Amino acid sequence: MFKVKALALLAALCLCATSATSASLHKLEEFKPHVSYEKTSYTFPFLAKEIEAASYDANGSLGYILVASDSADNLVISTWQSNVTTPVDLVNRGKARSVSVAKIDDTHFITPVIDGGNKLRVILWKITGNGEITYRGFRSGPEVTEVTSASSGSAAMVVAQRKNGTLFAQAFKVKQAEDIPTEKALDRRGIYNFAGSADQLTMSDGTANLLAFRDGDGKLRVTRLRKRQNASVIERGPTLVSMGQIQKAAITAADGTPNGRWITLSTSKGPSEFKTGHKCLGQTIHKEPHGRGKLIEWDIGTDGTQYLRRRAEREFQGSGGVAKEVAVEVIGNGNYLVSSHLGFDTFCKRNPKNRGKQRMEVHLWDHAGTTYDKDTSGRINGKYYDVAIAEFRPIQNYNANFVVALIGENQQVKLTIWGVK
Repeated sequence: MFKVKALALLAALCLCATSATSASLHKLEEFKPHVSYEKTSYTFPFLAKEIEAASYDANGSLGYILVASDSADNLVISTWQSNVTTPVDLVNRGKARSVSVAKIDDTHFITPVIDGGNKLRVILWKITGNGEITYRGFRSGPEVTEVTSASSGSAAMVVAQRKNGTLFAQAFKVKQAEDIPTEKALDRRGIYNFAGSADQLTMSDGTANLLAFRDGDGKLRVTRLRKRQNASVIERGPTLVSMGQIQKAAITAADGTPNGRWITLSTSKGPSEFKTGHKCLGQTIHKEPHGRGKLIEWDIGTDGTQYLRRRAEREFQGSGGVAKEVAVEVIGNGNYLVSSHLGFDTFCKRNPKNRGKQRMEVHLWDHAGTTYDKDTSGRINGKYYDVAIAEFRPIQNYNANFVVALIGENQQVKLTIWGVK
C-alpha cells in the first residue's frame, strides 16, 4: 500500500516561537503514496498535476479528502482518517482538471471539475463515517477555463470562469433521488453572472462566501456572495480591491457567520527573479515567477451597509517571504491561523548549489489583534508545485491537527501531518 517515512518529531524542522507563551507547531509524520495504488479491479497512477484538500465530518467521524488531477488528467479522490498512511477509499472518475471540492452536508460533497470536453462538471458523492465514498451523479455546465467551490450552509457554492474570462456563480443542494428514494441527488439552483473578466479564483466556506480573484487589472479583488433561502445567488455590496498586482491567492473564513471575518493570503506579481545578497555579488538564483506573501483581513462594517472593509495585514519579510503557491486555513475552532507557501531562501550560501534552496514553509499566526504576529514556523526542503491544507480531528494530545498536501518535482504527492499545542 503506502511506504511510510517516519521522521523524528522536530529533527527536520527549524522551529522558533516568538514568546514562551506562543503556540507551538510540530510535524508528526511525512509519507508519500506509491506511484500506483491497487484496489479491487483497477489500478492507476497517483501522480498529480493539481491538488485540493478539505475536511469531512460524516456523522461525527472526521477526516480529510484529497482531490487531484493526476498525471493523465483523471480525477482522483482519496479519503483519509486522522493521521493514517493508507486511504480509506480512492477512486478515479474520468477526465478532469482545475479540480475543486466542497461539502454540502455531513454525508455529501461535490467535486466541480473541467471535464474532457472542457465543460464544467459538478459531481456529487456520498461519504460514510469510515470514509468510503459512493458516486451519486453529476450536472454539466458550459465550457469553462477555471473553477472553484466552497461550502455554503446547507449547500455548496461553485464559481467558474467562462471562455471569455467572465465569471458566474451557482448554488447546489441535494434532493431526494428519483432512482433510489433513500438516496440523494444533485439539485442545481439559480445562477449569478459577474461583469468583467477575472481568474485565479478562490472562495471561503461559510454561510456567506467571500470570493477572491485576480481582476482584469491583475489586482486582488474580493466580493461577498449570499445564498437566498431558495438557494439563488446574489452579490452583496461592492467589491474591494487591493493595491498592487498579484499572482495567486488563497482565502479562509476566520468566523463562519455572515457578518464575520475573512483572511486572504496572496503572493505579489514580482519581482520575476530574485538575487542573492551583496556578498554573493547579486547573482540571480531564481527566474521562476515568485513574489512576496501577504495576509489581509476583511470584515463587515458597522455602518449598516453590510459592505466589506479591509483591516489588518502583514506582508512577509526576509528570506522566508518569497512565495509562488499559497494555502491558508483557520483551525482549532478559530484559535489558530496556519499558512503554507512554496518558496526559497535568498541567503548567500558558501556553496553555490545551496543558494536559493527551494522549500515549503508553514507558519502559525496570532490573528486575534490588529496585526498578524508569527508564533512559529516549520519547513520542508524540496521543489514543489502545488500546496493545500485541511484540518482533521485532533489526535494524541494536540489542540489542532492538519495535513499539508504537496505535489513534488516528479508529480508525486507528499502528505505531512502537523499538530498544534
